[in-house]
Amino acid sequence: MRLAAGFAIFMSICLSAGAATPVAQIDHVMLGIDDLERGMDSFEQLTGVRPAYGGKHPGGTHNALVSLGEGTYLEIIAVQRGVTPPGEYAGLEQLHELTPIGWAVSAKDSAQLRSRLSSAGMAVTEPTAGSRTTPAGTTLSWQTFGFKNNFDEAPFFIVWSPQTAHPSTTSPTGCKLQRWRVAGPQQKALDQLRRIGDLRVDVAEAPATSLKLSLSCPKGLVEFD
Repeated sequence: MRLAAGFAIFMSICLSAGAATPVAQIDHVMLGIDDLERGMDSFEQLTGVRPAYGGKHPGGTHNALVSLGEGTYLEIIAVQRGVTPPGEYAGLEQLHELTPIGWAVSAKDSAQLRSRLSSAGMAVTEPTAGSRTTPAGTTLSWQTFGFKNNFDEAPFFIVWSPQTAHPSTTSPTGCKLQRWRVAGPQQKALDQLRRIGDLRVDVAEAPATSLKLSLSCPKGLVEFD
Protein backbone atom coordinates (compact mmCIF):
# COMPACT_ATOMS: atom_id res chain seq x y z
CA MET A 1 0.00 0.00 0.00
CA ARG A 2 2.80 2.38 0.90
CA LEU A 3 4.60 1.59 -2.36
CA ALA A 4 1.42 2.21 -4.34
CA ALA A 5 0.75 5.48 -2.57
CA GLY A 6 4.34 6.58 -3.04
CA PHE A 7 4.22 5.76 -6.76
CA ALA A 8 0.99 7.75 -7.14
CA ILE A 9 2.55 10.79 -5.49
CA PHE A 10 5.66 10.45 -7.66
CA MET A 11 3.58 10.29 -10.83
CA SER A 12 1.54 13.30 -9.73
CA ILE A 13 4.70 15.34 -9.23
CA CYS A 14 6.07 14.28 -12.63
CA LEU A 15 2.83 15.16 -14.39
CA SER A 16 2.68 18.53 -12.67
CA ALA A 17 6.24 19.30 -13.65
CA GLY A 18 5.56 18.30 -17.24
CA ALA A 19 2.42 20.41 -17.56
CA ALA A 20 4.06 23.52 -18.96
CA THR A 21 2.19 26.80 -18.72
CA PRO A 22 1.16 27.98 -22.20
CA VAL A 23 3.28 30.84 -23.52
CA ALA A 24 0.20 32.61 -24.85
CA GLN A 25 -3.50 32.18 -25.54
CA ILE A 26 -6.33 33.82 -27.44
CA ASP A 27 -7.23 36.83 -25.30
CA HIS A 28 -10.25 38.04 -27.21
CA VAL A 29 -11.99 37.99 -30.56
CA MET A 30 -13.52 41.16 -31.99
CA LEU A 31 -16.87 41.56 -33.75
CA GLY A 32 -17.37 44.92 -35.44
CA ILE A 33 -20.64 46.67 -36.25
CA ASP A 34 -21.86 50.18 -37.14
CA ASP A 35 -24.04 50.61 -34.02
CA LEU A 36 -23.14 49.11 -30.64
CA GLU A 37 -26.62 48.96 -29.15
CA ARG A 38 -27.97 47.17 -32.23
CA GLY A 39 -25.01 44.81 -32.09
CA MET A 40 -25.76 43.97 -28.47
CA ASP A 41 -29.42 43.31 -29.31
CA SER A 42 -28.46 41.13 -32.28
CA PHE A 43 -25.99 39.08 -30.25
CA GLU A 44 -28.57 38.48 -27.53
CA GLN A 45 -31.19 37.37 -30.05
CA LEU A 46 -28.76 34.94 -31.69
CA THR A 47 -27.17 33.48 -28.57
CA GLY A 48 -29.40 34.03 -25.56
CA VAL A 49 -26.65 36.00 -23.76
CA ARG A 50 -26.83 39.77 -23.26
CA PRO A 51 -23.42 41.50 -23.63
CA ALA A 52 -22.44 44.01 -20.97
CA TYR A 53 -21.45 47.52 -21.95
CA GLY A 54 -17.71 47.79 -21.42
CA GLY A 55 -17.00 51.49 -21.80
CA LYS A 56 -15.35 54.00 -24.10
CA HIS A 57 -11.86 54.00 -25.59
CA PRO A 58 -10.01 57.32 -25.79
CA GLY A 59 -9.68 56.85 -29.57
CA GLY A 60 -13.45 57.14 -30.19
CA THR A 61 -14.73 53.55 -30.08
CA HIS A 62 -16.73 51.79 -27.38
CA ASN A 63 -17.48 48.15 -26.71
CA ALA A 64 -19.62 45.45 -25.13
CA LEU A 65 -18.26 42.21 -23.75
CA VAL A 66 -19.12 38.55 -23.22
CA SER A 67 -16.94 36.03 -21.41
CA LEU A 68 -16.00 32.90 -23.37
CA GLY A 69 -14.35 31.31 -20.34
CA GLU A 70 -10.78 30.17 -19.68
CA GLY A 71 -9.22 33.61 -20.04
CA THR A 72 -10.91 34.50 -23.34
CA TYR A 73 -13.69 36.94 -24.09
CA LEU A 74 -15.64 38.43 -26.98
CA GLU A 75 -15.51 42.15 -27.74
CA ILE A 76 -18.24 43.82 -29.79
CA ILE A 77 -16.84 47.15 -30.95
CA ALA A 78 -18.32 50.18 -32.71
CA VAL A 79 -17.56 53.85 -33.16
CA GLN A 80 -19.16 56.19 -30.63
CA ARG A 81 -22.06 58.20 -32.05
CA GLY A 82 -21.06 61.60 -33.35
CA VAL A 83 -17.36 60.74 -33.31
CA THR A 84 -15.14 60.56 -36.38
CA PRO A 85 -13.87 56.98 -36.45
CA PRO A 86 -10.14 56.48 -35.91
CA GLY A 87 -8.25 55.32 -39.00
CA GLU A 88 -7.93 51.66 -38.08
CA TYR A 89 -11.67 51.44 -37.32
CA ALA A 90 -13.00 53.57 -40.18
CA GLY A 91 -14.59 50.52 -41.82
CA LEU A 92 -16.87 49.83 -38.86
CA GLU A 93 -19.49 52.21 -40.23
CA GLN A 94 -19.91 49.88 -43.23
CA LEU A 95 -20.66 46.81 -41.09
CA HIS A 96 -24.41 46.46 -40.59
CA GLU A 97 -24.16 42.98 -39.05
CA LEU A 98 -21.81 41.53 -36.44
CA THR A 99 -18.63 40.69 -38.34
CA PRO A 100 -15.29 39.27 -37.14
CA ILE A 101 -12.64 41.97 -37.60
CA GLY A 102 -9.67 40.86 -35.52
CA TRP A 103 -8.23 39.07 -32.54
CA ALA A 104 -5.74 39.48 -29.73
CA VAL A 105 -3.26 37.12 -28.11
CA SER A 106 -2.34 37.55 -24.44
CA ALA A 107 0.66 36.50 -22.41
CA LYS A 108 1.42 36.80 -18.72
CA ASP A 109 5.14 37.00 -19.46
CA SER A 110 5.59 39.61 -22.19
CA ALA A 111 9.39 39.18 -22.33
CA GLN A 112 9.12 35.43 -22.86
CA LEU A 113 6.64 35.78 -25.71
CA ARG A 114 8.61 38.56 -27.37
CA SER A 115 11.79 36.49 -27.08
CA ARG A 116 10.18 33.44 -28.67
CA LEU A 117 8.72 35.47 -31.50
CA SER A 118 12.04 37.21 -32.16
CA SER A 119 13.91 33.91 -32.08
CA ALA A 120 11.54 32.64 -34.75
CA GLY A 121 12.31 35.66 -36.94
CA MET A 122 9.00 37.40 -36.16
CA ALA A 123 10.04 40.92 -35.15
CA VAL A 124 7.59 42.87 -32.97
CA THR A 125 7.00 46.53 -32.20
CA GLU A 126 7.63 48.25 -28.89
CA PRO A 127 4.76 48.09 -26.35
CA THR A 128 2.14 50.86 -26.32
CA ALA A 129 0.00 51.64 -23.26
CA GLY A 130 -3.80 51.53 -23.53
CA SER A 131 -6.77 51.95 -21.21
CA ARG A 132 -10.52 52.39 -20.93
CA THR A 133 -12.87 53.31 -18.12
CA THR A 134 -15.79 51.03 -17.24
CA PRO A 135 -19.29 52.36 -16.53
CA ALA A 136 -18.52 51.73 -12.84
CA GLY A 137 -15.57 54.11 -13.04
CA THR A 138 -12.84 51.48 -12.93
CA THR A 139 -9.88 52.05 -15.24
CA LEU A 140 -8.58 48.99 -17.07
CA SER A 141 -5.04 49.23 -18.39
CA TRP A 142 -2.80 47.17 -20.63
CA GLN A 143 0.08 47.22 -23.08
CA THR A 144 -0.12 46.11 -26.69
CA PHE A 145 2.37 45.36 -29.43
CA GLY A 146 2.26 43.84 -32.90
CA PHE A 147 4.39 42.53 -35.73
CA LYS A 148 6.73 44.99 -37.40
CA ASN A 149 5.83 43.38 -40.70
CA ASN A 150 2.13 43.31 -39.94
CA PHE A 151 -0.51 41.63 -42.12
CA ASP A 152 -4.30 41.72 -42.15
CA GLU A 153 -5.00 38.36 -40.54
CA ALA A 154 -2.40 38.76 -37.78
CA PRO A 155 -3.45 39.29 -34.17
CA PHE A 156 -2.11 41.99 -31.93
CA PHE A 157 -0.60 41.10 -28.57
CA ILE A 158 -1.85 42.34 -25.21
CA VAL A 159 -0.45 42.16 -21.70
CA TRP A 160 -2.90 43.24 -19.00
CA SER A 161 -1.83 45.23 -15.97
CA PRO A 162 -1.60 43.03 -12.84
CA GLN A 163 -4.07 45.38 -11.13
CA THR A 164 -6.68 44.92 -13.87
CA ALA A 165 -9.38 42.27 -13.62
CA HIS A 166 -9.44 40.37 -16.91
CA PRO A 167 -12.73 40.91 -18.79
CA SER A 168 -13.28 37.16 -19.05
CA THR A 169 -13.79 37.14 -15.26
CA THR A 170 -16.21 40.08 -15.12
CA SER A 171 -18.33 39.76 -18.28
CA PRO A 172 -21.61 37.83 -18.79
CA THR A 173 -21.14 34.10 -19.19
CA GLY A 174 -23.00 31.43 -21.15
CA CYS A 175 -21.06 31.19 -24.43
CA LYS A 176 -17.91 29.18 -25.08
CA LEU A 177 -15.39 29.44 -27.87
CA GLN A 178 -16.04 26.51 -30.19
CA ARG A 179 -13.75 27.45 -33.07
CA TRP A 180 -11.74 30.42 -34.30
CA ARG A 181 -10.60 30.12 -37.91
CA VAL A 182 -8.18 32.52 -39.58
CA ALA A 183 -7.34 32.26 -43.27
CA GLY A 184 -5.23 34.44 -45.53
CA PRO A 185 -2.14 34.77 -47.71
CA GLN A 186 0.19 34.59 -44.67
CA GLN A 187 -0.81 31.08 -43.63
CA LYS A 188 2.79 30.01 -42.93
CA ALA A 189 3.37 32.90 -40.54
CA LEU A 190 0.07 32.19 -38.79
CA ASP A 191 0.91 28.53 -38.42
CA GLN A 192 4.29 29.43 -36.96
CA LEU A 193 2.62 31.74 -34.47
CA ARG A 194 0.10 29.04 -33.56
CA ARG A 195 2.92 26.62 -32.75
CA ILE A 196 4.98 29.16 -30.79
CA GLY A 197 2.07 30.06 -28.54
CA ASP A 198 0.26 26.71 -28.65
CA LEU A 199 -2.79 28.73 -29.68
CA ARG A 200 -6.26 27.29 -30.11
CA VAL A 201 -6.81 28.60 -33.63
CA ASP A 202 -7.34 26.95 -37.02
CA VAL A 203 -5.30 28.49 -39.81
CA ALA A 204 -5.62 28.09 -43.56
CA GLU A 205 -4.29 29.63 -46.76
CA ALA A 206 -6.58 31.89 -48.79
CA PRO A 207 -6.11 34.66 -51.36
CA ALA A 208 -7.77 37.17 -49.02
CA THR A 209 -8.22 37.44 -45.25
CA SER A 210 -11.14 35.44 -43.89
CA LEU A 211 -12.20 35.19 -40.23
CA LYS A 212 -14.83 32.83 -38.83
CA LEU A 213 -16.01 32.54 -35.24
CA SER A 214 -18.08 29.67 -33.85
CA LEU A 215 -19.60 29.86 -30.38
CA SER A 216 -21.50 27.34 -28.28
CA CYS A 217 -24.27 29.29 -26.55
CA PRO A 218 -27.60 28.69 -24.75
CA LYS A 219 -29.39 28.86 -28.13
CA GLY A 220 -26.93 26.42 -29.72
CA LEU A 221 -24.07 26.82 -32.16
CA VAL A 222 -23.78 30.37 -33.52
CA GLU A 223 -21.35 31.39 -36.26
CA PHE A 224 -20.08 34.75 -37.42
CA ASP A 225 -18.09 35.26 -40.64
